[in-house]
Amino acid sequence: MIAEKNVTICGKEVAMRYCAAAETGYETISGQSVEVFVPEIEKDDDGNIVNIKQRAKASDYIRLAFAAIIAAYERKGDDSPVTAEDILYDASPTEVNDLILTVVKLRNEWYEVPKVIKPEFVADEKQEKGKKKKNATPPTTSSKR
Repeated sequence: MIAEKNVTICGKEVAMRYCAAAETGYETISGQSVEVFVPEIEKDDDGNIVNIKQRAKASDYIRLAFAAIIAAYERKGDDSPVTAEDILYDASPTEVNDLILTVVKLRNEWYEVPKVIKPEFVADEKQEKGKKKKNATPPTTSSKR
């Protein structure tokens, strides 16, 4: 499945497409492998995870996101409505954050990365947090004397 979404950058709605073209585009733009997005996992002698080190930096995610924008428009035979310079110099912090979050979600969809927590569980947990816990049985006699 090819993952696609739209985001708003510099007031323009922009398509993003995560596919092999996005990854090769990132490698061309950055000069490094997409392996930078695979975290390094350190385990202890028992096999328990003790540290997860993310090698990719914000600039890597911005480049990957721009490559996903380019991939979306190249697939359609169109030019991108935004440039890398638009993103770097004119996009708001909120837009850049949305751009990064979207490319991460698209990448996870494309690689079919399973969710760690089922959405139903998260919804049930939120409902439980809203309820106040009560004693199972009220006291039978007054504690005041």
